[in-house]
Amino acid sequence: MRRGILMTSMIAVLAIALLFIPVFSPVVKAADKIGWVGPVYKELSASLTKGFKAHYKKTYGKDVDITFVRPGGWPVCLDKVRAWGGKPDADIFLGAGAPAHEVLRQEGLIVPYKPEGWQKVPADWHGMKVKDKDDYWTCFAPWIVTNLYNEKVLKKLRLPPPKTWHDLLNPIYRGNIVHTLPYASGTMHETIEILMQAFGEEEAWRYLRLLAAQLARFSTGSTDTTQLVARGEVPIGVAQPQMNAMAARKDGFPVRDLLPEKTILVPEAVALLKGAPNEATGKIFLDWLFSPDGQKYVLEGRYFAASDDVKFDAWEKEGVEMATHAKKALGANSFWELEVEFIEYDLDLATKRWDEVNKKYEYEIYRKWGELKSSLFLIEEVEGEVAAAKDQKMDVAKADGKIKEARRLFEIDGDYAAARLAASKARALLVAP
Repeated sequence: MRRGILMTSMIAVLAIALLFIPVFSPVVKAADKIGWVGPVYKELSASLTKGFKAHYKKTYGKDVDITFVRPGGWPVCLDKVRAWGGKPDADIFLGAGAPAHEVLRQEGLIVPYKPEGWQKVPADWHGMKVKDKDDYWTCFAPWIVTNLYNEKVLKKLRLPPPKTWHDLLNPIYRGNIVHTLPYASGTMHETIEILMQAFGEEEAWRYLRLLAAQLARFSTGSTDTTQLVARGEVPIGVAQPQMNAMAARKDGFPVRDLLPEKTILVPEAVALLKGAPNEATGKIFLDWLFSPDGQKYVLEGRYFAASDDVKFDAWEKEGVEMATHAKKALGANSFWELEVEFIEYDLDLATKRWDEVNKKYEYEIYRKWGELKSSLFLIEEVEGEVAAAKDQKMDVAKADGKIKEARRLFEIDGDYAAARLAASKARALLVAP
């Protein structure tokens, strides 16, 4: 009996002791982290996420957690980094062209880093800076500013594709054009810079007022513009990244891009943010991004690769699906083999007036869009009436002078109220005794 009690007591003591013995299990490595912020399309971010996770696991034997902050287009993303004030919630500024990165550099919000493979990216191309000589930013995916059109819809409307910037002002295209706002899209912002640097500031703003009157609507961004054109809701899309047509055609839409007579290269770039919380991982990502593996994932993400040793023929043989679509879209075996005439682009000037351009468009065109259209339509009506009066050999010299004044007030001054008043006076002069 006593022996049984003793055994029971020993078992109880042993059980209690076991409660205080630590339980050992296989060590689980915590995943490393990296954060991106930028305006790149979801297809590219998904492709880079897939590729970098696989690379990191293979190289370091552990996972990497990736967070991506995508608040909007270039200007919106830039303002997000500004708001962080050097204490960012991300490590990498991923995407946007040279002016956005130059603004970040001047404001001290990015730091220099030269990734492995940096030497395979040209320093400049047709006068456009492709990477920073002090290593603050580097292009990883070049493209050209183009316009898009839905060839099926234009054919049904019996409209020819507009080949030049001024073709878009032809009345036959009124209500058949869409574009977004420069503070919502870096591509639209760059388009305004193209016009300003190619034609001069006064002529560019005159053109932009006239183009605004041609629009069916404003889109919410470059992606929205592409989708509207692809679906045929609006057949012409202005200010589009060149690769959007390639992506739309891959998805089966009858969309084509058309290089206008004045355009520029956009070096879609990447930079390391000042105060990056995961700087070491950020540098690993940048090294991978410019490796052959990283550049393939750029192409699979429906952007063109930046390395000058990329040949689409070779990648086709390796089974890179997008290589075939890229070669057809560009008509060349590499992006850098394209033959295109570009404007002389002043990057310093574009950087200096970055915010000014966005504000001017918003306040003088977008917010007054309804007034702008009604003013121009009134001017056009009265111009027609003046022309009809001339055909009837009436004395319309005063009316003609007044309607020309109305046109100048609209196009050059952007004073829509004064332009309407002048047009109304011109009309009144036509019927004056």
